[in-house]
Amino acid sequence: MVKLGLIATLSLLVLTLVMGCAGGSAPPATKPGNSTVTDGVMTTSVDDESRPTSPVTDTFSANTPAVYCSFKVTGVQPEDMIKVGWYYVKGEVKGKENELLNETYTIAQSTSESYYLAFYYDKPVSGWYKGDYKVVIYVNNVEKLTVPFKVN
Repeated sequence: MVKLGLIATLSLLVLTLVMGCAGGSAPPATKPGNSTVTDGVMTTSVDDESRPTSPVTDTFSANTPAVYCSFKVTGVQPEDMIKVGWYYVKGEVKGKENELLNETYTIAQSTSESYYLAFYYDKPVSGWYKGDYKVVIYVNNVEKLTVPFKVN
């Protein structure tokens, strides 16, 4: 009985921790360290290593199904949070200037070597607004790189 009670208690503790982590909120930020983000480009597809496989461009048509931001991270530590914000800067729609469209994050891989990451944003149901956009990349909530692009 004691073993079953201990196992049940440990299971509940693990479940509570897992549910707390899966609740949709970002993990707490840690110190920024010496991380760098470089080689940020926009494209329409990437390979298994998150490198662009289609031409790199900063201009997309309004019917582009998805755009990718590919970039290289260096010096990140395990558990560092890498966050990407997609912003509509300005264009055909007034009143939405500098609007955050989407924000996603991932936890850094457990390596100190450089590697590529890519995040994508699907064409909104209502279509892309024509105008200027930017992707802002953060490590532990510290802005590291901004990658601008346009939709015509």
